[in-house]
Amino acid sequence: MISGECGMSIGQNTAAGERLLSYADRMERLLEEIDGLKDDLKDLKGEVKAEGFNVQALSKLVALRRNKRRLELEAELLNDLMLYAHATGTPLDVFVPDPVSVATPRAGFTDDTEPKTGALTE
Repeated sequence: MISGECGMSIGQNTAAGERLLSYADRMERLLEEIDGLKDDLKDLKGEVKAEGFNVQALSKLVALRRNKRRLELEAELLNDLMLYAHATGTPLDVFVPDPVSVATPRAGFTDDTEPKTGALTE
C-alpha cells in the first residue's frame, strides 16, 4: 500500500495507485533533467570564463533578451485583444490617468480650498 501523510492509503494495483506512481516517476525524471540542465549551464559559464568573457555581463544580456521577448509577447497579446474588441464592438473601458495632472495639483488651489469656488474648507 501507498500511504500518504493525511492517513489515506492507496492500494497497489489500483488505478489511483498507478496514477500516483506515474506522477512520481515523471516528477523524478523532470527533476533529473533540471539537474542536468543546471550542470550544462555551469559548464557553459566555465567555457565563457575560460575564453575571457565576463560571465555576469553575459548573464545580464541574456536576462534582457528574455525580458524583451516577454514584452514583445505581451504587446502582441494586447494588440490581439484590441483587434478583437474592435471587431466585436466590445468596449474595453481602459482608463489611463494623465501623469502630469495626477502628480501636480492644479494651479491656485491647495488642499484646504474648494476646487470649484476657491473657498476655504473647514
